[in-house]
Amino acid sequence: MSKVSTNWKTLSSKIDYKNKYWEIWKDEVEFPDGKTGTFYVRRKSPFSVVIPMSADKKLHLVKQFRYHIKNISLEFPMGFVEGKNPYDTAVIELEEEMGMKADKLIELGWYWYGPGTTDQKCYVYLATDLEQGESKPEEGEFFEYVDSTFEEMGQLISQRKILDGPTIVAYHYLEEYIKKNEL
Repeated sequence: MSKVSTNWKTLSSKIDYKNKYWEIWKDEVEFPDGKTGTFYVRRKSPFSVVIPMSADKKLHLVKQFRYHIKNISLEFPMGFVEGKNPYDTAVIELEEEMGMKADKLIELGWYWYGPGTTDQKCYVYLATDLEQGESKPEEGEFFEYVDSTFEEMGQLISQRKILDGPTIVAYHYLEEYIKKNEL
């Protein structure tokens, strides 16, 4: 068995495909053992996931049809940074998708979204002290809203009724935050 090594060399790197959402880069690399290979890396702006929690401890989610999986998905609001910082993106997505503004927005952490295929990061925020306004979905976005308690959401994940990865990870970040802080 070989050992883990960071001694990889990028021999060349170029854009193989590009659209307004992401780029696919073709990298020729030299492995630690001297052999060479090709990696295709999807490069995409970071994104933010927002956990809206109201004063009564209800978690607010969006229910929407996701074309890529041809199915309905139950998720926390989320969106891409697109030239903005992750915090500002969280503020924008909360208002666009839920019509909410938060007096308090706490970064719970970040993670690599799918390090086997992309270099994309996901930032997780908890939004509290919410003020309800009117949502402003982007073109092609159609939502229903679902409220859940923390415990109910855990059950929905266990029952595989919530299958969205970023939402599941965000829930676990919230779980850790709740263990360390009184809400």
